[in-house]
Amino acid sequence: MISDWQKLTVEKNMIENRFKSFRCNAVHRFSRKLISTGYIQPTEYSIIYKVRLEYPVWGIPKMYVLEPHIVQSVDIHIYSQGHLCLFHPAETPWKDTYHISDTIIPWTAEWLVFYELYQINGGIWLGKSIHHDTPTKA
Repeated sequence: MISDWQKLTVEKNMIENRFKSFRCNAVHRFSRKLISTGYIQPTEYSIIYKVRLEYPVWGIPKMYVLEPHIVQSVDIHIYSQGHLCLFHPAETPWKDTYHISDTIIPWTAEWLVFYELYQINGGIWLGKSIHHDTPTKA
């Protein structure tokens, strides 16, 4: 079994090696959390999104879009805490064997494509969906 520190270091290295626009700003020894910011342009026609990943070791990673601001709505699959709905925990629970670089970052790019299609198609979400908690008003 690898230690918490080793797990976060492996994830950090995998993210930074695969996604050159991502920097792991912190690997916190005490909070046991990896925090990374990066940029994703899901298609060549898309804008560039600034995102933030928070990954508590052995926990569930959360991804936030920092720029541009995205207005929360249950229609676009953002939880009220502001992180994106990238998978359904009951159907596809997060596993400790998953790697952020193989899952969360590519899933975020896919979510952003569906978000752009949502905007083009007049508020119709074309991706998989499930009911979410109601977002709070900003």
